[in-house]
Amino acid sequence: MISRTLHRAAGALFAVSALAATPALAADAWKPSKPVRLLVGFAPGGSADTLARLLAEPLSQRLGQPVVVENLAGAGGNIMAYRLSQSSADGYTIGIAAAGSMAITHVLNPKGTNYKPADFTPITLAAVQPNVVIVNKDVPANNLAELKEYFQKTPSATYGTAGVGISNHLIAETMLYKLGVKVPHAAYRGAAPVITDLLGGHIAMTMDNISTAAPLALQGKVKAIGVASLKRAPQLPDVPTLDEQGLKGFDMPTWQGVFAPAGLPADVLAAYYAALQDVLKQPALIEKMAGLGSEPVTGMTPEQFGQFLEKDRQQWADIVKAANISL
Repeated sequence: MISRTLHRAAGALFAVSALAATPALAADAWKPSKPVRLLVGFAPGGSADTLARLLAEPLSQRLGQPVVVENLAGAGGNIMAYRLSQSSADGYTIGIAAAGSMAITHVLNPKGTNYKPADFTPITLAAVQPNVVIVNKDVPANNLAELKEYFQKTPSATYGTAGVGISNHLIAETMLYKLGVKVPHAAYRGAAPVITDLLGGHIAMTMDNISTAAPLALQGKVKAIGVASLKRAPQLPDVPTLDEQGLKGFDMPTWQGVFAPAGLPADVLAAYYAALQDVLKQPALIEKMAGLGSEPVTGMTPEQFGQFLEKDRQQWADIVKAANISL
């Protein structure tokens, strides 16, 4: 059954709490002697960019050097991933990436990318957020059934995400497949232009994380149709989950992790891991992330993060096969 396959694959994807944390890596004496570049594969305003900017200041304080966020938007995060893979493994260039560039790309197009998973050093998983289906406020739909009916009656309607092959693209495609409707996809260079066109009525729908979706919905600028997790989001308590609305077992959050180029020296890796664990446990950061609907993840060592990524790629491969998704 397609639903069982999707449920099994997606349900296991974010079982982070089941990973037993290993003892923290011992941080060596390595400290950067010049500013660090923190690359982000999307335009300012999206969840990855927001997380990067929340991490940058406390990470700068912890490392003793400025951490400068650099946006390299385009191709669903793949431009940034390629640039990161080509950077020197000296600790002065790191990046925040998600499933799109680190897992899904290699599932959808294994021979067509100019970098591979082995080109990176996973440092740690940093955050997870639930996703929300939001539509232009003039779309005549207030729930999933009405949205399905709208798409069936409006063949000119389109939806957009921040790139082909990113997790939100595949999550939306999986939802639409399970609803039995085909809707053209518009790929953008980041989350901010997606929202601009959604507000302007140029696209009807997007699948976005809670940090972007909730403020827009609460301000009445868009309508939130459903949460793509098994539990309702505290920021949108009145918005039912997709599971509640008939897509049983639909549970597909978004994650972001921190990476460096392959070959990062062990002392540099240990220093970054220790610094990030310290930063991610700071109450002020946790409070800010919670306000955005994002949950920090702590205790996932580089080795565990690498195992998580391997499992993630297999989960997405199962989803792509089950839903017959292609570029």
